[in-house]
Amino acid sequence: KKRNIQIVVKIALLLLLPALHHAQIVIGSGPADGSAQLELQSTDKGALIPRLTTAQRDAIAAPAMGLMIYNTSTHCLEINLGTASVPYWGQMKCRTGTGMIAALNCGNTVVTGTLSPGQAASGVSASVPYTGGNEGVHAGQTVTSTGVTGLTATLAAGSFANGAGNLTYTITGTPSGTGAASFLIDIGGQWCTISIPVNIPGTISLLDCSPCSGTYTGTLVNGQATTGLSISVLYTGGNGGVHTGQTVTSAGVTGLTASLSAGNFATGTGNLTYNITGTPESAGTAYFALDIGGQMCTLNVNVLPAGTIVCSAKISPTIIKTFMCYNLGVANDSADPLTPSWEINGGYWQWGVSTQAAPGPTGSDSGQANSGLVSGWNTTGAADGSWTDGSKTANDPCPGGFRIPTRTQWSQLLQNNGRLNLGSFSASTTNYCSGVKFGDNLMLPVSGFRSNGDGSLFIRGNFGNYWSSTGSSFGNADYISFNNLNASISTAQRATGMSVRCIAE
Repeated sequence: KKRNIQIVVKIALLLLLPALHHAQIVIGSGPADGSAQLELQSTDKGALIPRLTTAQRDAIAAPAMGLMIYNTSTHCLEINLGTASVPYWGQMKCRTGTGMIAALNCGNTVVTGTLSPGQAASGVSASVPYTGGNEGVHAGQTVTSTGVTGLTATLAAGSFANGAGNLTYTITGTPSGTGAASFLIDIGGQWCTISIPVNIPGTISLLDCSPCSGTYTGTLVNGQATTGLSISVLYTGGNGGVHTGQTVTSAGVTGLTASLSAGNFATGTGNLTYNITGTPESAGTAYFALDIGGQMCTLNVNVLPAGTIVCSAKISPTIIKTFMCYNLGVANDSADPLTPSWEINGGYWQWGVSTQAAPGPTGSDSGQANSGLVSGWNTTGAADGSWTDGSKTANDPCPGGFRIPTRTQWSQLLQNNGRLNLGSFSASTTNYCSGVKFGDNLMLPVSGFRSNGDGSLFIRGNFGNYWSSTGSSFGNADYISFNNLNASISTAQRATGMSVRCIAE
């Protein structure tokens, strides 16, 4: 009997299909609205469309144009405004009554400003990113700090974005001490804890921009973009506090930027490493005004001319003569020849001798200074004529096309060129940061001299001593001597070891 009833119902439905295909469909008890093909009538129920997550929606194969769903990920009523092959899900309406988010990411909070113990917070904020916002409203939030107390994080009332966004909390109050101020963020159905450091402001007692106070890596050349250039600047009296770093543009030679990352000062002595970027717009000197930790100084960085470097100076009011750019025996003949460093200190020669008597430094550390006495040092001076003013002798150590300068050439150099002192001019076996620049294109390091008795090193960093080819009486010879105050032509025993700078023949 039951089977017979099912057969009758099926037959009836089949008979109704043609009519249903052309007639309006009403679910309810009233007449159909003339404009509707399908009408649902009720006074106590609604129509429930499919509820899908975003992932489930995107998994629908070839969704028809006009297909409608409720997205449980975004809490939005959505309709496909695109095509089956290229769907575009437009949001018709989203839940805006109660703001909700899917995730709150305190680990990527961006803090603006700094907090210091005992100092009222000013201009400090924390921006916390979130995802899955539903465009709903939130009432804001006020949170007091734990850990380091005395602070309040305040979020003004507003609305979440649709999807990803940020919540910006303003930090006010006075931190009770150092450490981390923690704030429990609880909003939009999610929570996490942000942590803001409270540190002692960094201070130093001295910032030393003098040459060689730190480490100079790389060179600058006019018109060439900098690559891998950094300068380490020495400081003393650090208190262990934090600094926010610094970015400084160059004066003099423009086009360059010196950047220091935020960090902490050491307690006592340390170095700040500035990275130099950009392209110098001329040759000369780039000046960077450093101002950090309560101290200021000006960092001078030499910019070399493009192409082959030509070192020269006047040896009369009208004659400019080419010199070699480096002392003989330098450790690196690719280093900047106008900036003092251990690499261009060079070795030491006795007068009239073609071979080096003592090496220069092999590094910046004290163990690499080569400053002790020299075993087997020759205490007998060379004979007259070993070097001469009239012509280059076989004992002259200078390469082809160059020779030892004469006394007169050195004297004329002093008279006809301006001079610029570089560095501290203090005697030390490891002071390589002093030199004198004569004119624009010749710099002589203040490399000291070697004793005529045993070859031990004296007054490096305080005096520069360079042989001339001019011999004098009683086994002596003439040389140029200079420090930061004076320069003159003097006489010394020929067994003394001095620097050699060659001049073009």
